[in-house]
Amino acid sequence: MTDRLLDPRHLRILNWNIAKGLHSGWRQDLERLSHNVDLALIQEARLEDNLPELLEGYSWAFAPGFQTRRLTSGVLTLCRAQTLCHLPHRHREPLIRTPKAALITEYQLLDTEQTLKVANIHAINFAPGTRHFQTQLETVYHALKDHGGPLIVSGDFNTWRPQRQAVLSALAEALHLRDLPYQEDCRRQAFGQALDHILYRGLEYVSCRVSPVASSDHNPIRATLSLAA
Repeated sequence: MTDRLLDPRHLRILNWNIAKGLHSGWRQDLERLSHNVDLALIQEARLEDNLPELLEGYSWAFAPGFQTRRLTSGVLTLCRAQTLCHLPHRHREPLIRTPKAALITEYQLLDTEQTLKVANIHAINFAPGTRHFQTQLETVYHALKDHGGPLIVSGDFNTWRPQRQAVLSALAEALHLRDLPYQEDCRRQAFGQALDHILYRGLEYVSCRVSPVASSDHNPIRATLSLAA
């Protein structure tokens, strides 16, 4: 485990749903995409794949979602800095009862007393309305609302309907979060709606890129942010 602090002048972030590692080439893509990133937020990560060993030099925290006798998948957050604390959340799909996970982590920033809080979310998907989805995001809101420093809220939100996007937009407004200004938006879509998001507060946009891959049904997002003056 590293004892480094995050350099807030140059925060390099990866967000990716790796689809439980069921597609060939995902390990090679993850190693390539995570090169030099400070913070990696992975959804549908499997404990059995030993990702922390694959990405050496990172501290990590895991929130389990789907579990069987043979595997456990969930959300995994890896960081170049030590994880100060972590808070897992678990919600069930209302129809198929499959668990979905969210994870709140916190990190100390270099040359400032501020800390960075990060939410890594795999959102409820198969629901007839938005009530369960909204309940999940409200849980995240209450975990973050009293934090005075910068925030990153990222993950696979399954925002495949405008109504679901409206719930996410309401969370963003309540926490004063901004979305990335995608120049070439190759994010995975369903019904014309992007599913994956990196939202942030108290940070300035530097760059972002979405990389089409064949190793998952989601395309990874890489972004660079810096602490706002």
